[in-house]
Amino acid sequence: MSQHRDHDSEPQLVFTRNFHESGSGWFLPGHLLTISYDPARIVPPDDDYRFGDPARPIVAHVKFHKGGPVFDVPLTAWSGTPDYIATDPVRAPKLQGQIEIPKDAEWVEVWVTYHRPDGQVLTDSSFGRNFRFRFYNQELQVLQSDVLHDSGAPLGKLVVRVATVPDIERVVLRYRVLTDPLPPEPTSVDLEKTATPDAQGRTVWETRNVAVPHDRVVAYDIVYFGDGRPFKDNNQGQSFLAVDPAKRLAVT
Repeated sequence: MSQHRDHDSEPQLVFTRNFHESGSGWFLPGHLLTISYDPARIVPPDDDYRFGDPARPIVAHVKFHKGGPVFDVPLTAWSGTPDYIATDPVRAPKLQGQIEIPKDAEWVEVWVTYHRPDGQVLTDSSFGRNFRFRFYNQELQVLQSDVLHDSGAPLGKLVVRVATVPDIERVVLRYRVLTDPLPPEPTSVDLEKTATPDAQGRTVWETRNVAVPHDRVVAYDIVYFGDGRPFKDNNQGQSFLAVDPAKRLAVT
């Protein structure tokens, strides 16, 4: 079984300049959340903005409930203005702000505004829908993650079973067979909903007839849909792994 990796660190949401958004750490209600944001996402290229300029505030707006209050979190240059602004999306410096996730939070919804000196306000909001992050480690659990093989068969079978909270509408597996070289794009397959919930009342989803080489490791992440929105669980950037159960100890 391939379980979630839960890093012993406070949760963080990271917004990179190439318009990727991700969460890491103990992303759970009751924890202090750090929002890290690259201002290149929202500041126009021809703007003379200086990193962390307090006269041109960049603010994250955060909600935790439908119809709930909006909390404003100023994003500031915690470590001062750097002498050099890297262009690499991961290494580029980020503005940061913090807010505690309430214990009764349903999810974390974020959008960001930039206030220009001329009074214009620019918004980074996922095309008006806002960025929403669900508590994946409370909503989704991998129950089985194997590559099974019948003796004499030319291929093995990828068997992945996951349990989700009942309001999840769809679950998609995106997988790669680990070969050399790696395939350029993952293969996507919808998991099928089973008729019987698990002992906790969660919906169980599973692969059906997904053939893969039986002697390979399969790495995958999961995209699940709630409220019509996709949410990615990539095991905190480490991917989930499926392998022949007899060989699992050698891999892990």
